[in-house]
Amino acid sequence: MKRLKFEELWLLSTKEKRARAESLSNEVTAVVADNEFGKSSLVKSLYATLGAEPTKIPEAWTQAQVSSLLKFSIDGITYFMLRYGPIFVLFDEGKNKIWSATGITKGLAPKLAPMLDFNIELLTKSGEAASPIPAFCFMPFYIDQDKGWSEIWESFSGTGFVPNYKNDIANFHTGIRPKEYYAAKTIKAEASVELSRLRQDRSALNRAEARIKDKRSSVGIAFDPESFADRIESLLKEQNALQALFDAAKLKVSDLQSLRAMAFEEMDIAKKVLSELEADVKFIEKVEEAEIHCPICNTVHKNDFSNRYGLMNDADACRTVYSESMKRVAELEISIQKEMRQVSGVQDRISKINELLGESRGEIKLRDMLHDESERMVDHAFVVEGAEIDGQIGEVDRRISAADARMKEFDKAKHKKMVKDFYVERMLTFCKELGVTKIPDAALKSIRPTISEAGSSQPRLFLAYYYAILHTIEKFSTACFGPIVVDTPKQQDQDEKNAEAMIKFCIERRPIGTQLILASGSLHGVDVPGRTINPGTKYSLLDAAQFDAVRTFMTPFIDAAMD
Repeated sequence: MKRLKFEELWLLSTKEKRARAESLSNEVTAVVADNEFGKSSLVKSLYATLGAEPTKIPEAWTQAQVSSLLKFSIDGITYFMLRYGPIFVLFDEGKNKIWSATGITKGLAPKLAPMLDFNIELLTKSGEAASPIPAFCFMPFYIDQDKGWSEIWESFSGTGFVPNYKNDIANFHTGIRPKEYYAAKTIKAEASVELSRLRQDRSALNRAEARIKDKRSSVGIAFDPESFADRIESLLKEQNALQALFDAAKLKVSDLQSLRAMAFEEMDIAKKVLSELEADVKFIEKVEEAEIHCPICNTVHKNDFSNRYGLMNDADACRTVYSESMKRVAELEISIQKEMRQVSGVQDRISKINELLGESRGEIKLRDMLHDESERMVDHAFVVEGAEIDGQIGEVDRRISAADARMKEFDKAKHKKMVKDFYVERMLTFCKELGVTKIPDAALKSIRPTISEAGSSQPRLFLAYYYAILHTIEKFSTACFGPIVVDTPKQQDQDEKNAEAMIKFCIERRPIGTQLILASGSLHGVDVPGRTINPGTKYSLLDAAQFDAVRTFMTPFIDAAMD
């Protein structure tokens, strides 16, 4: 099992000219402050930098447009991850860029999941296989204050595109079912979707064949040439209507491409201006004279702090313009692709109609089309098409059977019982330690129960569950074990004794050698065997005094993201 460890975090808002840097290298780090001091924003930023979005982000934090940089290690190998607007960039220990990605589901997820040994493919609502987003990778390790204490496996957002994900994710994390089981399950699910489509095609073919044969027997063939002309006229009307749709779609795509070109131009201009501004800053830092004469216009500029600070502010503005333009490019790309799919569909239909019209033009005679040979050719086409679909159905059936056999091979009842028994033992022990006397039956029947307990015992019951799962993961899972992040365990007006017990439990009962970041309004007298962070300003986690240092450190990473 791999181990993920957080080491340092940098947060930067060029919009507000504030920043913060914190060391996280201790095994236990406590973030202690009253409400509105930003402790939750700090811990939410940890996994969010790796692409796992918390369920709720404060509006003020969103408006501050905070960029984040996380230094972390996996099995002792150090990395940096930058989150800059929609961009994620991974750097090695020497700050060399390894890769970059835009967006989470299709950009970041396929790159990050292999690093974490989270080798499972999940089926989306549309029936497509997708790499697990970071939220699925880190789900057991983060308890968010907004939803984590009321519903299990719900501390991250953006998971709804995978239906019924909780059972699969819980079984994979706890090792009940290994990655081979889910690889086979994905094959079976994709094959089942294909099988359903093939059977629909076969049914449609059968209906079409039946309708044609029924018309032959009950109506007969019409030899009136006017019916042939009517068919051409009908096809022409459909072509004209589709052509109008096609022209409108082409115009919309053209407009979107123009907007995208403008956004790219804004990015290019911002990058060029940024380069010039940074060159100016480096130049005036080397010049010792108090005044600088412009060789072109002979204007005298003061070489003082205000002018230098103004140049740096302009550079930050360029970076913001670049980031916003890049985000707009990504949005326009999605819109263009959507319109192009519509254009492609319309164009294919127009091509088919044109083919039909082409066959109907020229010297072709009506009686030639009504010749008996045509009926034989149609019948033969139905036979050939039906045989092909039947062959495909047989092949897909074989794939489903093979996948079923593979799933059974890695779904052993004995192993499942061993994992569940271990979980139940941990659950009973932890509930007793936390003073939970009434344990719902559901919490002991499944490793992914629905817990609807209410009252002051609920948070302690949830904490016992989360730690029972963490111990189960540590013992049986092959995926990466992440830092445990617990946000505000004191819920539901816990009395002082229970609050102290929960804080102490979080620290002492974590699996041996694992990292804990704990956010709380108070430690309730419990000593922290590590580092304590005390955000000191209400309504402002970020600090103006740290802005210059953090910006200087993060700028090379941001510039690399802009390349």
